[in-house]
Amino acid sequence: MSLDLFNNYESEYTSLVAAARNRLTATLPELSGTSRSTALRETDRELEDAQELVGQMEMELLSLQGPERSRAAPRMRQYKAEVEQLKREARKAAQGLGNYENNRRALLGDAAARIGENSASAEDSSLDSDHRTRLLSGNERLERGSQRLQDSHRIAIETEAVGANILNDLRAQREQIVNTRDVLLQGESHIDRSQRTLRTMTRRLLTNKMITTGLIVVGVSLVLLIFYIKLTR
Repeated sequence: MSLDLFNNYESEYTSLVAAARNRLTATLPELSGTSRSTALRETDRELEDAQELVGQMEMELLSLQGPERSRAAPRMRQYKAEVEQLKREARKAAQGLGNYENNRRALLGDAAARIGENSASAEDSSLDSDHRTRLLSGNERLERGSQRLQDSHRIAIETEAVGANILNDLRAQREQIVNTRDVLLQGESHIDRSQRTLRTMTRRLLTNKMITTGLIVVGVSLVLLIFYIKLTR
């Protein structure tokens, strides 16, 4: 389950980074003024989301095991460096926009300033629109963050349940091992008693053989003695 969630975060991260990189390299050079500012804010939002996804992937990386974790760890380092690089490029683009606006005002002078005052209301409405856009984007980010927290909580509960089942299985296996050990000890006790009984029977058998042999020797001796006495008379 952790691997599936990690892959989902990674896919979403790849899409965000691709969109931000395309905007920085292809779209922004063609824009100026308010459109460029809006594009830069959208890029910053995407990079913030991408950085948040990297944090989520780091959390899921701790749940991975063995070769999966070994393969994912180098990609995490690459993603961190990639986001930082894109953020630096975005800051450079924002600084370029500020320099462009300052140079434009210096060249156009007071006339440009008066034109800017006449278009203030239009810019204010544009700023309001941008503000609403940022609020909506913030709400979307909060919703995605809440969803990720819910997913992480669900995974934690599932992991806890799996851990409890494993503990129950281990407890049952321990009981089986203890029972098996008790049976083996009882078997060893029976074997010891059987060996003692066999040794006792062996000793008795040897004793009986010795007694029988002795009786035979005595009987033969008596017969020979009687036979000798008769011969001597």
